[in-house]
Amino acid sequence: MARAAGTWARRVGLTGSAVSLAIAGWLIWVLPGPHLAAVLGLGPVDGELRIASCYEATDAQGYEDGTHCTGTYTPRAPGEPSRQVTLDKAATSHEPGSTVDVRMARGRAHELSGYALGTWLTVTGLILGPFLALSLSFRASAREGTWSHNGDYVLLMIAAEVAALVLGLLVGIVVSIALAVIGLFH
Repeated sequence: MARAAGTWARRVGLTGSAVSLAIAGWLIWVLPGPHLAAVLGLGPVDGELRIASCYEATDAQGYEDGTHCTGTYTPRAPGEPSRQVTLDKAATSHEPGSTVDVRMARGRAHELSGYALGTWLTVTGLILGPFLALSLSFRASAREGTWSHNGDYVLLMIAAEVAALVLGLLVGIVVSIALAVIGLFH
């Protein structure tokens, strides 16, 4: 009887581990994934944005949300009409009339910027952290054959959330500095 319960706990633990990672992957794919891919420049450029104006944006709570620029987006794909879009978290305040190559995600234009990369990496890490801790907890339960309610996994989740915030901040700063230095030579 004890052996059957241990086998059951192992199967449930392994299944729980896999399911929690699958849910995390799906959430990342659906929520920050498209934006992160666009900011990182994965895939071809979707089109060109002719800047009309740039401004310092705020989020719904009134906190700074980086520089946003509005303008006319012209897709590279033939037959698609031009339209007005917003360039989220621009690398710099672009001059009106200038053009920027952009990638689109969820109707918004993106370019590589430290602020955007830091934001989307942080969101990705904040989603991944709890699910990774849960998956590791399930995995430990599967390995031991018992249900472990160890508080270490809660601490791991908190550490993962803090690490996501710090990593996003550091990457954002480094990329912003690198883009500023590169901008000096253009």
